[in-house]
Amino acid sequence: MQNTNKKTRAVVLGGGGVTGIAWEIGIITALLQEGIDLSEADVIIGTSAGSFVGTALASGYDMRKLYDSQFIPNKSEVNVSVGSEIMKLWTAAFIYGKDDKKKIGKLFGDIAKKYPSKISKEERQAVVESRLTTTIWPSKLKVTAVDAETGDLHVFDKDSDTSLIDAVNASGAVPGLWPFVAFNDRDWIDGGMVSSTNAFLSGSYDKVVILSPMPQKYGLVPSVKEDVEEMRKRAAVSLIIPDNDSILAIGKNPYAPTHAASSAKAGFEQGIREVAGVYKTWE
Repeated sequence: MQNTNKKTRAVVLGGGGVTGIAWEIGIITALLQEGIDLSEADVIIGTSAGSFVGTALASGYDMRKLYDSQFIPNKSEVNVSVGSEIMKLWTAAFIYGKDDKKKIGKLFGDIAKKYPSKISKEERQAVVESRLTTTIWPSKLKVTAVDAETGDLHVFDKDSDTSLIDAVNASGAVPGLWPFVAFNDRDWIDGGMVSSTNAFLSGSYDKVVILSPMPQKYGLVPSVKEDVEEMRKRAAVSLIIPDNDSILAIGKNPYAPTHAASSAKAGFEQGIREVAGVYKTWE
């Protein structure tokens, strides 16, 4: 579907673990089947899970092939979950950080340092590499990560002085779950810890499609729905979050690779139902 009216278009892909990856792939593949090609966006912004999917989408990878791969167990994946102690620390970060994103980010950075992952950096690197469809920076891709020391949110792209692998690894480095990532003399953690989707980064675009596997609001930081409400004052925005069927398919642990196949299938089926709404935004 060609962008004939010259308005700028953005795709935002939020965080949500390995099941979020599969769900987003399902949504995108369904839309593509119905004639909506999100790879035609001017920019694709990926956070955490969305950085993996965004890499494939922005590079022109065959999304149907990627969808089919979700039904084949990935031997490099590691079955992990967030323990109650780490969850309490996450909750405390939002309580003490209030609405200060930078402060919350720094608190999450502290968690990553004080409560290191049980997964080695080598194991995590293998997971990251197994999920990526390319190691070359796509020109329209942007990837988020948080500076573990300062709490600042950074956006990396092809002009940044870092590899795609490092940027995506950092974007998904969930504190207490996966190891933090070091490059450019800084330590980095998951770009979705303060805002799971970072939808506000697409605020300057005319037409925006947002996929958010984790739309829940935490603390006083604006939720993706609140970001979208503000964005709609000047842009056409389609927000897709898991419906009831997708929520059931994803299950209680978004980091469980055993739920990738069911998440992909549910995403595809939901994507078919979302076509009319997305078409109004994307046309």
